[in-house]
Amino acid sequence: MAEYEFDVAPSFAEEDRDRVLPIVELLKQQNVKVYYDEDQVVARWGLNLLEHIAETLTHKVRYVLMFASQHYVEASWARLERQTAQARALAQQNEYVLPIKLDDTEVPGLLSTTGFLDLRVHPPEVIANAVVEKLAQHRAEFTASTPITAQSVAALVLEKPHGWEYLLYVGVVLQGLKKLESKYREHFLRYAPRNGNVEHGNGFELIRDRSVLLNEIIKVAVDAVFTPETQEAAFGASGQPGDPDRIVHLGELFVRTFDEILEWARDIHATSYADEHARAAAHVQARFADQQLRAMHDVAQGLSAIADTLVERLAAGEPLDMTVSLVFEVDPALEAEFVAAMKRLSP
Repeated sequence: MAEYEFDVAPSFAEEDRDRVLPIVELLKQQNVKVYYDEDQVVARWGLNLLEHIAETLTHKVRYVLMFASQHYVEASWARLERQTAQARALAQQNEYVLPIKLDDTEVPGLLSTTGFLDLRVHPPEVIANAVVEKLAQHRAEFTASTPITAQSVAALVLEKPHGWEYLLYVGVVLQGLKKLESKYREHFLRYAPRNGNVEHGNGFELIRDRSVLLNEIIKVAVDAVFTPETQEAAFGASGQPGDPDRIVHLGELFVRTFDEILEWARDIHATSYADEHARAAAHVQARFADQQLRAMHDVAQGLSAIADTLVERLAAGEPLDMTVSLVFEVDPALEAEFVAAMKRLSP
């Protein structure tokens, strides 16, 4: 973990100083190491300030708090700080610039999808607390891509940044699904390597048994694994901490269920069919996995999007729903196509 002399450095226009100072003071009260220009008068005396600012923002601070406003965009000195910060953000490919809006001015180079706080909505106390939470996440060194090990989980639980349960669950799910990405893509290509099994009959009983199996996979997921009760046991009741072991286990079960559905369809495509009608009906049946897999994949991507802006959402007072809602549905048109294909099977 890289060590920095300062936790944060506010970047702002001189005209906005009075709005920035209360946040700086609150951060200092919470033992956050702040690089604030008026505290650095002696240290900056006689230095080439262009080089000093570039060196500080590039190598000496963990985060830059960018106070975005019309003044900020227009001020030449603020432009230098912004461009230096954005260059580092681009180079390190992870969060470094933490924007705080003072008005609706668009800041050049700052993506509209970047999570932000707004001083018109969030009071200084909320913004200061959000910075403290962001630093706690950093100290835990935990992101969605952090390998799930006993050590990484222990570090996360030790720091306990708000929403740590969410970060842990998302990490388990996203890493698990990433390992299955090639199988997921191959499913929609309707490809699987031959498994050596050959169906010599009309396939009716085999297809019937597979329908029962898929129904059971989904029924167990909905009725036993992802119930409100099991999720509360993992994530904790409102105001209560979660159980890291149960969170990891629940995330692994999500991935395992996803893989079970993949394997169910993969087995259909991997089997050889002597009867052409049996082959056609089986391949229609395999498409029943499409909607279920997409639903779970979409849930995972939604979890990831929330995790990426977790601190901002919590600071904004947005309620964080830890439960995972899975709705498995059957496309009526696909069901009709399957029924028609089954009717064509020879007796």
